[in-house]
Amino acid sequence: MLSYVRVAVDSKPEALLQLMLREWQMERPKLLLTVHGGSENFILPPKVNQAFSKGLITAAISTGAWIFTDGINTGVSKYVGEAVKLFGGHDLRKRNTIGITSWGMIDNNLDLIGRDVSTKSVSFLLA
Repeated sequence: MLSYVRVAVDSKPEALLQLMLREWQMERPKLLLTVHGGSENFILPPKVNQAFSKGLITAAISTGAWIFTDGINTGVSKYVGEAVKLFGGHDLRKRNTIGITSWGMIDNNLDLIGRDVSTKSVSFLLA
């Protein structure tokens, strides 16, 4: 299940954290791993890709970390997504990987406007 939230620039971080902990039932992280890079695609050699993927997921699982990316399916973030898909298991994919991107970068973003904002819904729009 994929959850999302749209927030205003002046949203309080505490409100977003409470949403993630209470409504989405994420466990409080012991560590935050942020992976950022250019949006340009590049090719990692297979051995480097496997070492990166296994290392990232091992670090996240062993530390109880949340992984933050720019939420774009290009560049280094694409490799993070592939790592989570291949090695992360269901719980990590659902609960510990968070993509943060601007509203304009989301395909078909207009389809998300006006969705149910109740706590029983899969999706949340706060702004």
